[in-house]
Amino acid sequence: MKKKVLITSALPYANGPIHFGHIAGAYLPADVYARFERFKGKDVLYICGSDEYGVAITLSAEIANRTPKEHVDIYHEMIKNFFEKLNFSFDHYSRTTTETHKKLSQEFFLDLYNSGYIEAKTEDHLFSEKENKFLADRYVIGTCPKCEY
Repeated sequence: MKKKVLITSALPYANGPIHFGHIAGAYLPADVYARFERFKGKDVLYICGSDEYGVAITLSAEIANRTPKEHVDIYHEMIKNFFEKLNFSFDHYSRTTTETHKKLSQEFFLDLYNSGYIEAKTEDHLFSEKENKFLADRYVIGTCPKCEY
């Protein structure tokens, strides 16, 4: 029976095009390793996908005057096509908004929660009444009134 090898790369944010610096730093090394392990006869599963969550996406979507979904739809396809043109050997390139990804992520965190490794807790977050949204750290400018940092 062949030895099984799972390889994954960092998921690129779908907030803009990737460039050769991304390729050289995060994706090419993993692709070379996947090809090497396949060459040695191992059963390799090499996966990656577009990360469709995060403040970077929200910010760039706002600048482009698009919804985050519209924004990531554009850049997911662009990034996927870029990898295909470079002949990357992903067995599966996906998105973090697929039902499969959501289900697996929830199962993973529920297992951690049920095993006592993580806990639920309530936190306070800054909210803009003017914009009617919670504010991530990148939206907040100024000095903290409590600690003056």
